Amino acid sequence: MKRTIALTILLVSLSSGIFASNYEEVMTANIEKMYQSISASELTNLANQFSRIANAEKKEWLPGYYAAFCYLRATYIGEMKAEEIHKHLDMARAELDKVLKKANDSEINALQAHIYQLRITDMDKGMKYSALANESLAVAEKLNLHNPRVYYLKGANIYHTPKMFGGGAENAKPLFEKAAKMFEEFKPSDKLMPNWGAGHNKEMLVLCNSEE
Repeated sequence: MKRTIALTILLVSLSSGIFASNYEEVMTANIEKMYQSISASELTNLANQFSRIANAEKKEWLPGYYAAFCYLRATYIGEMKAEEIHKHLDMARAELDKVLKKANDSEINALQAHIYQLRITDMDKGMKYSALANESLAVAEKLNLHNPRVYYLKGANIYHTPKMFGGGAENAKPLFEKAAKMFEEFKPSDKLMPNWGAGHNKEMLVLCNSEE
């Protein structure tokens, strides 16, 4: 029994040491896999890997951020039912809640806003989660005026809001245009920092133009 416990402690220590010594390398490889993954199961496995890194690297917030982002990205894939979407978003939120205890970055609040947006799986949820998304985006913008994801997500919120409440393509387009320009100029402060949204922002601009 004692030998088993000692072996477990040794393996955990070695695992933590590997993450500590190769943190950037492991993170880079996992981030690349994340963007290339085409199945929810692959993304769930990556989320678990990021979560383990977060447990080993307790001062770093990016591993937990990417764990949350993996669960969120899984909802993009296939025709996932509303119940399954909310299950994945619950897991994303659980990871992000841990991250918010470590840091309060613009990117974290932007991702939180995106989680709220994806909660809108029917009209009844629209008002509540759209408002929560806007609150998170206001914080994200205050923390970094030059974060293009803020304006991309603001545009998405407005686009999907009924016209009678100030939404629609016409009102969303200026935000997508602003985000597009900022994406062109944006350079992450670190190669591990978030760098997503440009492609979908471009698609949304095309959609807005088609509705003119």
